[in-house]
Amino acid sequence: MNGRGLYERSPVAVQNVMATAYGARELRRRHSGAYRRLTDELATRQWWSAERLAEDQLTRLRSMVEFCGERVPHYRDLFATVGFDPRDLRRIEDLPVLPLLDKEQVRAEPERFRPVAPRPTTVAQTTGGTTGTPLRYWATLDAVRFNYATYEARSREWAGVRLGDRVASLHGQPIVPRGQAGGPYWRYNLAFRQLYLSVYHLNDKTVRSYVEALGRFGPEVVAGYTSAVHRLARHLVDAGDLGRIRPRAVMVSSECLLPGARADIELAFGCRVHDAYSLGELVAYVSECPHGELHVSSEYGVIELVELDGRTEIVASGLINEGMPLLRYRTGDVATATDGSPPECGRGLPRLGRIEGRLDDVVRTPEGATIGPAPMSLAFQRVPHLRRAQVVQESVEEILVRLEPGEGFGPDDQEFLDGELRLRLGPSLRLRYEVVESLPRTSGGKERLVVSSLSADDQKSA
Repeated sequence: MNGRGLYERSPVAVQNVMATAYGARELRRRHSGAYRRLTDELATRQWWSAERLAEDQLTRLRSMVEFCGERVPHYRDLFATVGFDPRDLRRIEDLPVLPLLDKEQVRAEPERFRPVAPRPTTVAQTTGGTTGTPLRYWATLDAVRFNYATYEARSREWAGVRLGDRVASLHGQPIVPRGQAGGPYWRYNLAFRQLYLSVYHLNDKTVRSYVEALGRFGPEVVAGYTSAVHRLARHLVDAGDLGRIRPRAVMVSSECLLPGARADIELAFGCRVHDAYSLGELVAYVSECPHGELHVSSEYGVIELVELDGRTEIVASGLINEGMPLLRYRTGDVATATDGSPPECGRGLPRLGRIEGRLDDVVRTPEGATIGPAPMSLAFQRVPHLRRAQVVQESVEEILVRLEPGEGFGPDDQEFLDGELRLRLGPSLRLRYEVVESLPRTSGGKERLVVSSLSADDQKSA
């Protein structure tokens, strides 16, 4: 029996112990070493002038490009092909001499994006994103700690909270077995002082129990997927239960935060909601400051806004991860630039206007659960031999799962995927599969993981 199977078969009390043990391990991995120094430096550098930050970013970019040219096979060959000498990089605006990089290139030949020996110590990870396209990548421990230091200095601290505050989390890990009959639909990770609530069991029938659990826990911060946090907020507003849960801050990510959802969340919880944008590939970090402005962490990555197929796409070059460097990486997400006015907050960090990407639809189950694209993407991440996937929903009783298989995809892979989807969607929703040569794209050229044509009445009845 693997670790997942052992966890699912254990009593809830044992699952809480296992979740805490996992948390203790992650606490050491994420927050040791240079983590504290990096956090302090990032907190200080936010007040540097724009000119000083730009010089710092260029220095970091030159270092990463030179590393790629010397140590990374893909870039060593690419630079020779296009006649690019890393020493000729004089300014950020010189980057477009390199071609754009898409996820398919990295997914097809991941080893060519890793440095030759001696390789740094890395952690293997997988990201699916909201496109449903799994990507395996490697991150150095230094990059992992830089990532969490950025989260602390540029997200938590800006929201007025910190590591160690009681946190209620609504993210995509299947912390509660999908087949569990009845609650509790959450587990405790004492190492992080965390109440981890399952987004997959949150529906009209269970939402009240979530509210009661949150009331007992008394979180100082609520963090999670936008769709899940918004669902809780709508329940609190509709029930007139606005004083029940009073965190100091709400932090959302992974799905687009629309103005209506922001208003609902802030009304329900009585505090500000703070948005953030990042990618598992560790190439960009954007977060909302206390003045409501979106700042790019320039030490983390370089962001270009590139006009592609009639839209302004975020193209990012990572500066922190030598385990698998990605330059001019197409994120598939859309953003707008600022109007050029000076920042109200006084920070020198670059800014974006709005993040308009990740506007995917959601899946609705017969039980009334709403599953957003970020948690849905986790179902596809570990499926062997699967290139891409897309979920289409036209009724609350059934979804169509389109599969673009890779070489070697077979019945065992589909059976594994079926189990992953059941883990998140429950037993009632019918699953229908269709194998396609290539997934359809939007008119703007973007792949979407979830496409729903449910009407407003369908959504209310779900």
